[in-house]
Amino acid sequence: MRLRLRLVVGFVAVHVALSILAGVVAWRWLDRVQRHQAEASARSVGAVIAGGGFSLSSPVIERMRTLTGYEFRVLTAPEPLRDGTVQVGEGPFSVEIDYRTAAWRAASRAVLWATMCWTLGGSTAFALVAISLAGQFARPVEQLAASARAIGTGAWDRAVPKVGSGEVAELARELDGMRQRLTSLDQAHRHAERLATLGTFTATIAHEVRNPLSAVRLTVQLLARQHPRETSLALISDEIERLDLIVDELLSFSRGMTVHREAIEISAVVQQVMRLLARQAEHAGVVLVLNDRRPQPSSVLFDPQRLRQLVLNLLLNAIQAAQGGSAEEPRVGIEITADGLCIVDNGPGVAAEQQAHLFEAFRTTRSDGNGLGLHLAKAIAVAHGVILRHEPGNPGARFILEGLRGGVPT
Repeated sequence: MRLRLRLVVGFVAVHVALSILAGVVAWRWLDRVQRHQAEASARSVGAVIAGGGFSLSSPVIERMRTLTGYEFRVLTAPEPLRDGTVQVGEGPFSVEIDYRTAAWRAASRAVLWATMCWTLGGSTAFALVAISLAGQFARPVEQLAASARAIGTGAWDRAVPKVGSGEVAELARELDGMRQRLTSLDQAHRHAERLATLGTFTATIAHEVRNPLSAVRLTVQLLARQHPRETSLALISDEIERLDLIVDELLSFSRGMTVHREAIEISAVVQQVMRLLARQAEHAGVVLVLNDRRPQPSSVLFDPQRLRQLVLNLLLNAIQAAQGGSAEEPRVGIEITADGLCIVDNGPGVAAEQQAHLFEAFRTTRSDGNGLGLHLAKAIAVAHGVILRHEPGNPGARFILEGLRGGVPT
């Protein structure tokens, strides 16, 4: 039975029971009052007959019935008491009066009708009150119950309606909060499953690619020794190094990050990565500018291979962003600071709704992107205990790496 129907039935049933109880009490009170009056009249009749010396002839009795308004009998001996009568003994005889007169019956009918009218009218009023309460309480509870059932079936995309007031409204807020937490947990679980599957897949691909890539590198190195003036071999060697960095990224994503810190000069790593990306930047029409703002060169403690990966991912992201901007001269600036570096582009920048998810895996707005570049750059920074953060540019974007610790001076 629905809650609103239970409210209506409950309210009406309580009112009907109370109305019947009130009617019974009123009728019993009326009966008792009439009985007491009849007993007083019986005593008066008995006293008049006993003290007046009247004969009990029919005219005398009729006259006394008219005066008292009751039907009575004069009994010479007590008789069993009949329903609706009272007996009062006076001297050698008793007076029996039937107090359920026409007035008593009229009053009883009045009580009955009043009880019925009160029951019907009150039941209608209580039903209307119950319906009103159902609209304020039962309907919100039913809506929350429907939302709870939907959450139980896994339909977490439908928000819990804001219904009711007080505790009901608080329950609605808590239920919607639970729905949101379940949605987040489910997304995190699905994301973890996806990462685990992709990790296994990328580890297999990277392993299969690394072996032939090593063979190609050895072949190119052998050809370079035989033909030292062939510049194209140097370009091939640079591209092989890029591929090797990509393979290492895939392995880092699938197997986890391992770090081997060494004292390295950061500008040398940046220049090496700029050389690897020079042809791609030129093809995209993007100018790369290096600005070393340190008072003097110094080394930092960092894994050389991981630092190349980090700078490569940030520079590649900046080149692609600058290429997609509206500037007449797409430009990417690399500033080396005392405790890190800053990479700035004059592209369209990062949309506000994307900034909170910027370093998440597989989050990308480009159709040719895989969403791993910034994620792995952040992972490398975290593994080395440094900070990688994003700031909106004017225009473009700024990616700042800070907190690098110094190593052995160069």
